[in-house]
Amino acid sequence: MMKLKRGMNAVTKQTSTVRSRLSLATLCVLASAGLLATSDWPEYRGPARDGRSTETGLPEKWSPPSAGGAGRTKSSGENLAWRAPYGGRSGPIVVGNRVYLQNLVGDEKTTQERLMCLDADTGKPIWERRFSIYLSDVPQHRAGWASPAADPETGNIYVFTVGAELVAVSREGKVLWSRSLVEDFGAITTHGGRTVSPIIDGGNVIVNTLNFGWGDLARTSNRYFAFDKRTGQTVWISTPQQRHYDTNYAMPVTADVNGMRLLVVGGTDGVIHAMKAGTGEPVWRWDVSKRAINNSVVIRGTTVYVTHSEENIDTSEMGMVAAIDGTAKGDVGAAQIKWVTRGFLGGFASPVYDDQRLYHMDNGAVLGAFDLESGKRLWDRNLGTIQKGSPVLADGKLYVGTENGKFYILRPKADGVDVLDEDWLGSPQDPEPVIASPAVADGRVYVVSMNATYAIGKRRTTQTRAAGGATGASPKAGATGNGEPARAGAPAKILVFPNDVVLAPGTRQQFAARLFDANGTFIREEIADWSIEQLGGTIGPDGEYRATTASPQAGMVKATIGELSGTGRVRVIPPLPNSYDFEDAKGDAPPRHWIHAMTRYTVRDLGGTKGLFRPTDSSVARRVKTFIGPSDLHDYTVEADFKAAERRRQMGDVGVIAQRYAFVLFGNSQHAELHPWQAADEMTVRAPFAWKADTWYRVKIRVENRPNGTTVARGKAWPASDPEPAAWLVEKVDTIPHRHGAPGIYTDAGSDISVDNIKVYSNQTSQGPGTKK
Repeated sequence: MMKLKRGMNAVTKQTSTVRSRLSLATLCVLASAGLLATSDWPEYRGPARDGRSTETGLPEKWSPPSAGGAGRTKSSGENLAWRAPYGGRSGPIVVGNRVYLQNLVGDEKTTQERLMCLDADTGKPIWERRFSIYLSDVPQHRAGWASPAADPETGNIYVFTVGAELVAVSREGKVLWSRSLVEDFGAITTHGGRTVSPIIDGGNVIVNTLNFGWGDLARTSNRYFAFDKRTGQTVWISTPQQRHYDTNYAMPVTADVNGMRLLVVGGTDGVIHAMKAGTGEPVWRWDVSKRAINNSVVIRGTTVYVTHSEENIDTSEMGMVAAIDGTAKGDVGAAQIKWVTRGFLGGFASPVYDDQRLYHMDNGAVLGAFDLESGKRLWDRNLGTIQKGSPVLADGKLYVGTENGKFYILRPKADGVDVLDEDWLGSPQDPEPVIASPAVADGRVYVVSMNATYAIGKRRTTQTRAAGGATGASPKAGATGNGEPARAGAPAKILVFPNDVVLAPGTRQQFAARLFDANGTFIREEIADWSIEQLGGTIGPDGEYRATTASPQAGMVKATIGELSGTGRVRVIPPLPNSYDFEDAKGDAPPRHWIHAMTRYTVRDLGGTKGLFRPTDSSVARRVKTFIGPSDLHDYTVEADFKAAERRRQMGDVGVIAQRYAFVLFGNSQHAELHPWQAADEMTVRAPFAWKADTWYRVKIRVENRPNGTTVARGKAWPASDPEPAAWLVEKVDTIPHRHGAPGIYTDAGSDISVDNIKVYSNQTSQGPGTKK
């Protein structure tokens, strides 16, 4: 898999600044204009991220194949173009003559996430790209959560896995770049599996995740990340949340509101956040819920419609549908709240609207209608008992599937709804649950169940396709009907690009200072005064940083233009071998360049020698994966000394990480495990290992890529005072391997844990145990 190279130049030199400014400005204009085909559905919520399509002439009735018809492209019955036996929990996207699905492939021992490209005319696969999951706490049955996103300008597809890996794939199925948010930023995944679907806005691909990184990101929070859609380099990172309740999967929505390009999203803190889409700067916030918000808002003109199903922040009543003024600033108050209707528990699906009403599905599959101007609840219609997918509004009809396995075509009215069609997917005895939201494209409705994908509409061939489809243009991406974005104003913000990099000593990185106005609109790249903070090396007047210092470090490059300044984050990590014995540590903080280490560990005397100490932690955050190197390393070994105390008959767990494999000793159960994906039980290799509390043990993992395409990972442990045993305790030959990854340590602090003598070295390097104990 192609990775971002450490030290790669991100932008041209200042000698080509004018050309760079013109091309970037042109890119922003073209991309923000949303150059979509007239009938594409490029993201989970459609071209305008509101679940609507302007297509007409769509089916009112259809007949799914009879039970047992599980052929590859079975097509029987009225208005069924095809059925393909590829299902999933995420919604499809459609671009041109291609349908893209993100789902699972393999058995319990070989599960991977997969991006599939199907022919829209036949349902036959064109290509697929598989992604092995690593360092994730999401179990296999909850993987494949997010939907892919397509860029209308380049045709590239973007995938965000449950392992928090963001991958750019070309239209032909080639991996262009990938970013590991776990290793680069300390992304934290959880058992629930909630994973946001990426969005494309201008030149950026935007995702969010819970994380704990280094420096100013060394605090657990749900953050928003914008990456350059062409290179994968970091554009901005935003931390609008002051607290965190739970993980979520609320997809951001962007829109032009009163001359400002806003990004509006529900947070894991129960707050609706609005940020400047160009820079990530907070604009306004509305505190509404005592738990995380999982669905998306919809925006109509300057009005933002908000829904959730949790306990309200100002009352014990559950659920809410509300409308607020999207031109607000700061904390939203009574003056900006247009109406609030409580008691409707719509927390998983996202709403849609027409000219008069808002339509929403509650968690129990009840469809409700609300007056757009007053919020009055007009009518309800029960469609089932459990609901996750969002309805789609097109051609005056609502298309919606339920988790009970039924798919409906409905015509909403002022006083109720007509059921035009109601079908079981599968059969009443063996239904196919629908968790995904439908897609509408080129005269068809695409429905994904957990078992299959259905194309509802007329059958056609590629030769006849151009004659069908939409009679009107789809909404522009992010457009809301209140005009084009305003022209850029005076400079008010500097973003340093790239905003976060990892370099090796001796390499160079070209930085650029990008100016934005008070609305977050890009103006130009500008010559700046450059300086560095907490970094060795030098930076020139053109913004080129040279990492001349051989020691590991982490700091900032700073661009100043007049009274404005901005910073970019830099880590410099020497090549292997690396070692840490902490004897020369200044202060009690762990190495600054480590990911997910600050405040988790302190350097202290461990009884005649200095090392890391982690106290007992009874919180939900007690399991910590700390990464101590770059994510492009391969074929190397990690060793470390660990000691776990015993507290109330409980022992902590300790381990080492190499190339995305973890070798862990479990204290309470007295055994060892080798994980390619920790939550995947059938992929894990186990062995008994009795180890004592308050005793130092050496723990070692070695990973080797083989020429035949497999990878072998081995782990062993022994008392640190003893010679190293020749035999490995556990071994796994992985046929769906991780071919590179960052080194690290693992602790689950069920009791006090001490760590010392960490070594990372190439497998070709001869290293002895080297213990001090």
